[in-house]
Parts: sequence; structure tokens; C-alpha cells
Amino acid sequence: MQRLEGFQTKADVVYDRLRRAILAGELRPGVRINIDALSRSFGISKIPLREAVQRLTGQGLVVQPNPHAGAHVAPLSLREMRGVYLARGAMEGLAARVAASTIADAELAELQELHEQMRHRLERGRLGALSELNRRFHAGIAAATRYATLREMTDLALLRVQHYRIGVRVEPAWEQAMTEHVAILDALRRRHPDDAERAARDHVEWQLGVELRAQLDPELIDLDDDHPGAGVARP
Repeated sequence: MQRLEGFQTKADVVYDRLRRAILAGELRPGVRINIDALSRSFGISKIPLREAVQRLTGQGLVVQPNPHAGAHVAPLSLREMRGVYLARGAMEGLAARVAASTIADAELAELQELHEQMRHRLERGRLGALSELNRRFHAGIAAATRYATLREMTDLALLRVQHYRIGVRVEPAWEQAMTEHVAILDALRRRHPDDAERAARDHVEWQLGVELRAQLDPELIDLDDDHPGAGVARP
């Protein structure tokens, strides 16, 4: 890994690099985070590394089951994949319901602009930035609620979903995703809480269905650990 240089907050820089390595699958689920080795690799002391690991633990990307076992990248399981989407659906549905009553015209315009940017890039085959634009679209709805808690919890749910996607082998269905974004935007424009919540929940449930029907990498996601109420077969 590249050594850290320049005038920067070391804990923040280390956090960002570890986070990106986890979300890219470079640090695989379950692998031990070797503080000593990373300290030598980054050329820094252990203190900012421990601060970064603690922050990642709070976001669920790292687990520390006991003080003697050390820190590990959070393992992924089919059970918790369902749980992450269950939480995301509830959170984004609630955020859309609240935002239908609180969103400003300027915020609606920003969401529409994000949608148009996604459409523009999709039509030209420039897919690289779509995931970030999509994240900003969903985060923008949560921000429009005026509740910091809803914004933070939505961000966390999106982060956990991103981690699971390292083990999902499927091409993103951007056309369908954007069609569902249109339904959410329409409900927000009409200031209709019930329709906004339903559209947001339907969107998340559709996405879970797509990913459960995809090829899941058993090297990254424990497929044997599933929720007992989910049935034997994946949808």
C-alpha cells in the first residue's frame, strides 16, 4: 500500500483507504486487519490506524468479537444480506414518506438533475459514475427529511449494501432502477407520503430480488447462513 504523505489528518486518510479496500474486496470478508503490518506499510503510528478501525467498526465494515481476537473485516452471509435490505427498505421508505411533506422545490430539482445525469451517462455507455450518482439520489431524499438521524442511517444502509455487492455477480439493471426512480420522484412532486413510501420500498425489494437471483460468490458470502424464515430456495 502507498505510504501516507502530505499535510492530512492521518486517521481520516487511513479510514478512507481501508474503507475503499474493504468495499472493493481487496480486504476480503473475515480477513484479519494486521495493525502492525499496516503501520509499517503506511509509515505511520498505530494510533490513527486504531482510530480508523474503530470508525469502520461503528459502520459494520469491521468486527472485533473480543479484545484478544483483534479486528477483522466483517464477514458476509446470506442471512445478513437479507437483513441489510430489510433495514434499507424500512429506512428509505420512511425517509421518502417524510420527505414527501418536507422536500423543497430546490431539492426536487437536485434529485431530478441527478436522475438526468444518470440517464445521460447510461445513454452514452459511461457507467463508471452511476453508482455514486445513485447513492447521492437516495441520500438526497434522506437529507430532505431534515432529520440527521434518517440521513445517517440511510448512509449506513447504503454503505452496507455496497459491501455485499463485492460478492454479487450481476450486471446492474440501471434502466429498471431509473424507471423506479421516476416513480419515487413523481410521488415526491405530488407530496403524496403513501405513494412515496411504497415506491421507495418497492425499489429496494426489487433490488434485493435482482441480487438474490444473481450468482453469489460463496468465497465472499456465506450462503449456508440464511434466515430460517426465508425458505430453502432463493427467489
